[in-house]
Amino acid sequence: MRIERRNGGSPRSDRLRDELKEILTGGGDGRPVCGPACPRPEPRNCSRDCPEIPYALSGDPDNYPLEPRIAPLVFELKRLEVFHPCWSCEGHNHDDGTLWKLPRVWFYCHSLIHLRVLAGSLKQLRFDKKLSVPWQVVVTHSDTENSDTTFSLEPCLGQAPVRLAALQKDIDIISAHLRDVVFHEARKLSQAAG
Repeated sequence: MRIERRNGGSPRSDRLRDELKEILTGGGDGRPVCGPACPRPEPRNCSRDCPEIPYALSGDPDNYPLEPRIAPLVFELKRLEVFHPCWSCEGHNHDDGTLWKLPRVWFYCHSLIHLRVLAGSLKQLRFDKKLSVPWQVVVTHSDTENSDTTFSLEPCLGQAPVRLAALQKDIDIISAHLRDVVFHEARKLSQAAG
């Protein structure tokens, strides 16, 4: 069966272009990603390597600062201004060294095209052989008291065992390339949308 395109019409096409434009005009340099919570005297020098990020981006910095290995990825997602991180984990091993908890970032997002751009960006990084395993965007939720849908950026593990160190190296790579590859994917889709 051939996959048929939906009859989009102008309102749908306009909305798609507007949502792609949100990505392409967001994520600018010069604004502190941490917003008013930024404790630095010179917030224009904002970067994912800032030692204040685990505290400035946490909803409860005194009790639950971000874990240092995942903080740069949380920063880069928030920097894009269309993803709103709400929970993260840098990944953890059991006492015997086997993988226990996956590294991941949960976030809110109001647009399906933004999710498509993010998923395509992760796929491109894997295609370019930069990542040890594929990473994916997954639909999830936090709990029954929060009716909002959340999404998770996380590794997709196959049958072969994977070491946490490799996944954490992937976090570094995704963090370093996320903005550029997301912009590239958004431009590509924007051109296709006309």
